[in-house]
Formats: sequence, structure tokens, C-alpha cells
Amino acid sequence: MGVVPEQWVTLFVSCAVAGVVALVVLRILLSRLRQFALDTPNHRSLHETPVPRTGGWALLGGTAAGLLVSGASISFGTFFAFFLLLSISLADDLRPLSARLRFSVQILSVCILLYEILPVPVGQGVWGTAWLLWPVLLLTGVWVVNLYNFMDGMDGFAGSMTAIGFAALAVISFWRGAADLGSLCLLVVVSSVVFLHYNWPQAQIFLGDAGSTVIGLAVFAVSVVGWRQEVWGPLVPLLIFLPFWLDATATLLIRIFRGERWWEAHRQHLYQRMALKHGVKVSLRIELAVMVSTSLAALLLVKLGMA
Repeated sequence: MGVVPEQWVTLFVSCAVAGVVALVVLRILLSRLRQFALDTPNHRSLHETPVPRTGGWALLGGTAAGLLVSGASISFGTFFAFFLLLSISLADDLRPLSARLRFSVQILSVCILLYEILPVPVGQGVWGTAWLLWPVLLLTGVWVVNLYNFMDGMDGFAGSMTAIGFAALAVISFWRGAADLGSLCLLVVVSSVVFLHYNWPQAQIFLGDAGSTVIGLAVFAVSVVGWRQEVWGPLVPLLIFLPFWLDATATLLIRIFRGERWWEAHRQHLYQRMALKHGVKVSLRIELAVMVSTSLAALLLVKLGMA
């Protein structure tokens, strides 16, 4: 089903509200609350001066405001899953929590989310036996939440992947007649672009755990919902977000193979090594080219009916 004129108006207004709210929150965070939740540089950092890690609050706030204006309905379970993850991540931004506690809450959040989006009666194609996919999807969901956090370590990087990735998903959604899903993706894109204005090198503000982990959960949720609704095949989100999951997964496996403390922060990701060698701006341009390329490849596959 396509988008009628009234829906386009609602979409435009909700996107405008998302952008304005994100901008207002960012301005407040960078003026009155600039010294709040600072990310102090250490030997693993790519920045040299303390930067507030509260930008995710603005991105998520803008998206939430846009959703309210659009009238989109979200189940209580889905809301609670995101709220739970947001709460523990906010707490971690303010005062570092143990990895065990954070990981436990992440597992619980993904479980709740899966329970909400996969309750399909037996006998409806692959989703008729969706419970068989639970172990793989649970592991994937928790990994996406963490890898987005791992990859949020360079100015403009995570924000760009969010804007480009969700823009590609929005285009595919509208192509395939999934207007509600496409509208949600656009709200994320608008809020991300506003955030990027202040996160571009040299960044004035970072996403923080609250932003990166919740966006990671959103990537997972939208990917699974789109797959379940047959808007795209599983290859599409994998290809679009390949710059993130490939770097994070390869780095993790290498660290495990070497017997290193893989759960600790480090500077061994590909994007970090490039930034240390060529500088943040050059590395970001290279990563942007890869992001656009993989997203265009995914769009081409969908347009040709191959995904």
C-alpha cells in the first residue's frame, strides 16, 4: 500500500518536529549542560579534549517526538525493551557499570523485543517456526547492540552509518509499500543528520552509550521487522550495515584468537587504525565511501528483485 497525500503531510510534519526537537535538545546540551557526562580522553581515545557524551539523548528525543506526532503505535513490550536498554545505558554514561550488568540487561531487552515481533502462528512460512530462530536472533541482537557501541569511537562515524543506513532502509520500505516502516526510518535519518552537524570532526558532542546501544537495537528491530514483513531479505540490512558489523566482528575474533581481554576497550578496530595513521577526516571520508557503496549495492539488489 502506497502513501496517500495526507500521510505525506503527516510524515513531513513529524520529520520537521523530529529535527527541531533534536536541534533544541542539542543546543541545551551544548550550552547549559556542556560539562555534564564528559568523555575524558585516555590512551584509547581519538579525541584530545573532554567531550560530552550526551548527543544520543537528542537523537533519540527527536525520533521519539516525531513518532508521537506521526501517531505511530508501538506495543508496550517494544517500548519497554527500548526503555530498559536506554535506562541502563544512561546510567553507564553517568557512572560506569559492570559489563555483567549491562550484558544481562541487553539480553533481557532483546528477548522482550523478540517476543513482541515474532509471535507468529505455526504454519506461516519461515516465520511459522520463528521460535527456532530465537537463539540465532538473540545472539545477533545482543551483538548488534554492542557492535554499534564499539564502532562509536570516531567523530561522525556512527552518526553517518545511522543516517545512511536508515535512509537506504527508508527508500526500500517506500519502494515495497511499507510506508509505516519507511516513515520510522526517515525520523531516525532526520535526527541523525541534525546530530551529525555537531558530531562532525572536530566533534562537539558524542552519542554516548545511551545513543549507540539504543540505535543498535533499533537497527536490529527494523531489520527483523522488515524481513518478517517481506519488505527485504536478510541480506539487505547485512549489506547496508556491513562497514560496521564486519569491522567489529573481525576485530573481536582476532582478539579472542590472540587470547586478549576482548571485552575491554581498545584501539584495534580498522577505523581506529586508519584514524591513527591517516587522521580522522581522511578515515571518515573512506568509511563514508564504503557506507554509500554498500547501501547502493543493497538498493540495486532490491531494485533488480534479487533481495
